[in-house]
Amino acid sequence: MYIPDVWRMICRKTHSEYVEKWTPVENMNTPPASQPVPWWLRQPHFLLAGHLLLLHTLAFGGWELPAVRILWFVALGLFLIWQPFVAGEKQMSGEQGALLIGIALLSTWLLSPWLMLIWCGALAAVIGGRVLWTSRQIERAGYLYAFGYLICVTIFGVVPEISPKVVLDPLPRGVLAVYMPVLLVFLPVFPAQPQRRHAGDAFDLFYGMLVFLALAVFVLGALAFTLVGGITYVEALVKTSLSLAVALLVLAWAWNPRSGFSGIGSALSRYLLSVGLPLEQWLIHLAECSERENHPVRFLTLALERLEQLPWVLGCTWRVGTSTGHFGSTSPHAQPYEHNDLIITVYFRHTPSPAIRWHVAWLLRLAAEFYLVKYQTHELQRLSYLHAVYETGARVTHDVKNLLQSLQTLCYAAAQPGDPAALTQLLARQLPLITERLRTTLDKLQRPQAENVVSVPAEPWWRQLKERHAGQGIKWAVDEAALGAIELPGTLFDSVAENLLQNALTKRQAASHIEIRVKLTVDRDNPVLSVSDDGEAIPNTLAEALFREPVDSSNGLGIGLYHAARQADDCGYALMLASNRDGDVTFRLLPRS
Repeated sequence: MYIPDVWRMICRKTHSEYVEKWTPVENMNTPPASQPVPWWLRQPHFLLAGHLLLLHTLAFGGWELPAVRILWFVALGLFLIWQPFVAGEKQMSGEQGALLIGIALLSTWLLSPWLMLIWCGALAAVIGGRVLWTSRQIERAGYLYAFGYLICVTIFGVVPEISPKVVLDPLPRGVLAVYMPVLLVFLPVFPAQPQRRHAGDAFDLFYGMLVFLALAVFVLGALAFTLVGGITYVEALVKTSLSLAVALLVLAWAWNPRSGFSGIGSALSRYLLSVGLPLEQWLIHLAECSERENHPVRFLTLALERLEQLPWVLGCTWRVGTSTGHFGSTSPHAQPYEHNDLIITVYFRHTPSPAIRWHVAWLLRLAAEFYLVKYQTHELQRLSYLHAVYETGARVTHDVKNLLQSLQTLCYAAAQPGDPAALTQLLARQLPLITERLRTTLDKLQRPQAENVVSVPAEPWWRQLKERHAGQGIKWAVDEAALGAIELPGTLFDSVAENLLQNALTKRQAASHIEIRVKLTVDRDNPVLSVSDDGEAIPNTLAEALFREPVDSSNGLGIGLYHAARQADDCGYALMLASNRDGDVTFRLLPRS
């Protein structure tokens, strides 16, 4: 026993083909694929014409005759074979058959004009749904033909049976009852494809409901004009038709106008896509949560709690790394969303439709994008903090290294033979200075902050620098005329001078003939420090990286000049390589212009 359960349509530019796959299914009774399809399945309009003929017979007074009322069973049978929802060849179980027979018997017993009116409206909705889905024009014309005949049966046959006041005069109702079925002969002339009873390609529920409501408004409006207005039924039909036509014309214009306004259709589409929670409101909620909470995990928790207000959401869980959260309860109907280490799962009360799944996916994606922005901002703040710690630690380390070099110089001076009194005076002058510099360095490590610029007189600073490097063969030059009248940032000049002199002394260890010169001059009442040597020029690749980034160093940390340049920039000075050629390599510290 087989039925076709998969229809695959492959659309191409030049042709289209249908591939039919037969699979065995329990409780089905369909001829094998080798047998031809029955003619009544290949021509569904015959079934529809037969059902309309029987409905016509019942509508024009036949429902009052018990012998004719039995035709309602046949009409229901033809409809069950024709209907586009469930396969007409499906074999029913005993319980289903008993239920169907019970419904048929009950509807036969309760058959009345009002019941037939409701049935005509439902059948019009089914045919209307097929009309709007059918793509071929000639097949669509056939369904429109059947739809028009059903409307005639409703207004000329069923409605006049409701009340004696509804009279078709001057139209001959008896003539219509006898000769209208002749029109059904032409219905099978219109070709129709076999019914495809698969979800989504057989019937459009939304348009079917619109057709049902439009027909209900038309019939009830005609009855209201007749019974309340006291006019004839034919006149009421004309007025109702004109009123409904004008209303539909205005609605059609408002649905998709051409004068700048987006129309009701656009607004309805946006609302249906938002499924009760417009995207604009969700974005506003995310923005407000973003302003209230900076931490990414707490922001995600605050944002997703809004989903609890949706009536079709039962609960939600999320996990980010080791952090988790949830609200509500779980259910078998879940929709997960994953992005890197972020996992969000929404649980629904009932099985969600594809539209709701698509909508929830967009809501979760927007929340995830906001979370990623928060997470990246948090990571940048963390990296900035680590970078600040690195900068402070590297600078302090380099300052400690310079202090160690100063202590080594003093130790070297103490080991040389000479006047003990002079040595004592040197130590008495230098040790307090080294102690002060060490305390300042430790303060930087304990309380990292922007360095305060403290100016000191140039003359004592210059003298202390010469004393710290006495006996190292360095040539000193100073502008004596303006030396006593200027001040300079002592911490900055100490750091730069120690770095430049240590690099020059290291360079002289490889070439003992190198001469080192230190010069302090004044330029427009501002101090300028220059340290130069007559050794080889610095390679261009290394010179370009100086002051901009740490460099490779075989005898140091490679960050001295980089941090010295940063420190100079913070104090309003600039450290530059003024000259870089063989015999003249000059570094200069001067105020930034």
